Amino acid sequence: MKTLTLKPRAFTSAILYFLAKRGLIRPLVPTSNVLRCRRQSGAAGTIYSSAAKHGTHKLICVRCTTGPIRLNYHEDNEEFILIHPRARLFSPLYMIIGLHKYEIMRFRADTGTLTESDFMALTLKYNDPAVSIFTMLRDTVHFEIAARGRRQSPVFFVTEPSRLRLCPARLPGYRFELAQNRI
Repeated sequence: MKTLTLKPRAFTSAILYFLAKRGLIRPLVPTSNVLRCRRQSGAAGTIYSSAAKHGTHKLICVRCTTGPIRLNYHEDNEEFILIHPRARLFSPLYMIIGLHKYEIMRFRADTGTLTESDFMALTLKYNDPAVSIFTMLRDTVHFEIAARGRRQSPVFFVTEPSRLRLCPARLPGYRFELAQNRI
């Protein structure tokens, strides 16, 4: 038997693109429709979707909007991946998270007892292994929003089941805004 002694080397951008050109890996980059998007509503583009026989999921990229806040939830989990080599060029990215599952949030809205203390608005951080990749658990009310300003709208990645629906969080009688985005 012949032994092949493989010498480790640094994983560089050049190596990444070499492997991509050979069809072996795919860099995590936004789709062209997301990069070119200029609509106020933002855009999402599927990077890939797994075959059903493999327990389907998909990886999408999202260009965030500056508003309005349209809280939503999903009936299954999704992963957020906040990595990007040029993140310093992006406007700040915020995430509003309800501190209760949707049914409780809906009950509080229906009874008029929903308050600011039922939510957190977080400034998300890119490229930090401790906080830049996380799973949003099912039925968690949330929304991502970009800061208003002249910088580029943030782009991030999400993995989720390929048939996951976006469910609007119906909270009658309530409207939401981000203090930093008031104009």
